[in-house]
Amino acid sequence: MKKYTVCFVSVLLTSILLASCVMVTPTPIMPSTEMEDQGQISTLESILTEQAATIESLTTMEASTPTPVESESELTPEAPKQPLYSGEFTVIESGGLVFKLPVEVAESATVSTVLPDDPNEGWPEFALPARRKIDFSGYVIQDHFHTPVIYVYPLEKMLQAGLYGGNTASNLLALLDYPSVDLQAAETLPFLPPFNAAQVFHVLEKRLESEHGRGIRYLTLYSQAIVGVTNYETFYTYQGLSLDGRYYIAAVLPINSSLLPDTQLSNDELDQIVDEYSDYIEGMTETIRAENGGILTPSLAALDALMMSIVSVD
Repeated sequence: MKKYTVCFVSVLLTSILLASCVMVTPTPIMPSTEMEDQGQISTLESILTEQAATIESLTTMEASTPTPVESESELTPEAPKQPLYSGEFTVIESGGLVFKLPVEVAESATVSTVLPDDPNEGWPEFALPARRKIDFSGYVIQDHFHTPVIYVYPLEKMLQAGLYGGNTASNLLALLDYPSVDLQAAETLPFLPPFNAAQVFHVLEKRLESEHGRGIRYLTLYSQAIVGVTNYETFYTYQGLSLDGRYYIAAVLPINSSLLPDTQLSNDELDQIVDEYSDYIEGMTETIRAENGGILTPSLAALDALMMSIVSVD
């Protein structure tokens, strides 16, 4: 019995010792996910409450000063549109055409009829039907490569002929019917009358529209060889259609810019740009565009107004 008692005591002591050696790993107290969610929701609710209060205050402010609604009898008539050009002008009636000639452009103008081109003379592709021609007296710029002139072509006859004039008219119609087309990005723009030369550049492009017609205008230069960008060669052109769609109206009008030299470049000056002519043209057009042409004579407003005023009364 004594032996068993000793054994039992030994086992009990051994159990107590082993129990004291067991490592109890404490469980870390982690923040409850549910508590985090509740905290975020509480924060969002607070922000939304502030925003709602702000919106309500703004709504209250607007409502405190309502815009009075005019009755039908008190409606203010729509203000008339400002005229395209406010300078002085002379009304010209000649050859079945009526137009307003700004005093700053020329002293007077006359209209004549040009017979149809003979396909056997010159380039047959360039042959055009009979048209009216506007010539100027006392034009503000006298020393220029081009003579100021405006042509009024019968559109249907050009389209039926299917030659250069008809193709040019079709291209213009496409540009006018799709105003999203970027005129500045176009390599070349429609142009009449036909020149035996290339369009070197175009700049200050703009779509124009009035109660008499629609079209595009831009400054350009045509040449068969390398030339400088000067006031002597650069001109204003308008290419457009009469409102009734019967006529194609084209203008070649000299214009001077304060940004350009007045005379042609010398041979030495041309030699300096010949190897980098594309860069030279790009630089000059960027300058003109950046300065909106500088000081222009005649002004764009005057020339635009002249072109937009032309009406055929035949």
